[in-house]
Amino acid sequence: MERSDDAHDRDAHERRQAIIDRMLAQALHPVSNDRSPSHDGLPDDMRLVVDVLLAKAEAQRQRRLTYEDLEEALPPRDVTAEDLEAIFWILSEHGIAIEDGDPAGD
Repeated sequence: MERSDDAHDRDAHERRQAIIDRMLAQALHPVSNDRSPSHDGLPDDMRLVVDVLLAKAEAQRQRRLTYEDLEEALPPRDVTAEDLEAIFWILSEHGIAIEDGDPAGD
């Protein structure tokens, strides 16, 4: 059973990483000028994710967080591309980016 859980976790991580990679590519070459999502319009668990990430950035006095920070804050359910996009938009409105590596260089 443990192997199945490990495989599921790995699959979920790979799906999330694929979504993040696609969103980063789209950010470099945006296809539209849609309005950014509202924090208030997010589901409760996604609002909590944003709040946790904003608090972490503030506590660390950082403008960059890592993908590991994002993974730790995400709920155990499958997160949609729209949820992740909203998280990235809202964080960027606060001047916070999610990046690979150690944010301590900030």
